[in-house]
Amino acid sequence: MKPRDPIPAERKRPAPGDEAPPGTPGTGKIIRGIGVCSRLENGHAARPMNAVTHILDGGAPPAHDGNGGRNTALGFAIHTAASIWWAAFYEALLAQRARRGVPHALAAGAATAAAAYVVDYFVVSPRFRPGFEAYLSGRSLFALYAALGGGFTASSVMQARQSARRRAAIRA
Repeated sequence: MKPRDPIPAERKRPAPGDEAPPGTPGTGKIIRGIGVCSRLENGHAARPMNAVTHILDGGAPPAHDGNGGRNTALGFAIHTAASIWWAAFYEALLAQRARRGVPHALAAGAATAAAAYVVDYFVVSPRFRPGFEAYLSGRSLFALYAALGGGFTASSVMQARQSARRRAAIRA
């Protein structure tokens, strides 16, 4: 007879590495949004992602995909790394407070998105700017950073609700 597990599955926390790193689930959605905006504005979905490679290559943000899609793949990788960095920033400084309720989550998400925009366009040198601005309108850039903040907000709200359900299950 198999011994009974003393901790029900719904009360167990995932082991480290069982979940996606913070920032990665929302990255794909943001990249799709960037693609949609770019297709509408430029007729080519990957231009903003391709532009990110100017960080490595120098020069003006490129519009072309590069040999074998090099610029698109590198742009995706650099953008994902930046998203994970901002997620780590959010988790370290704002997430605990953000999980107190929706208004806190909205404020923390908006603060992180605003910080990301200010750093991207006013703190770092032009060489380290994302390059999105070369191919997206101000309205699309706003949507991009709003989606970033919205992703952090949604994550905090969902985690707060999961924690509340776990606490209720423990009390029951």
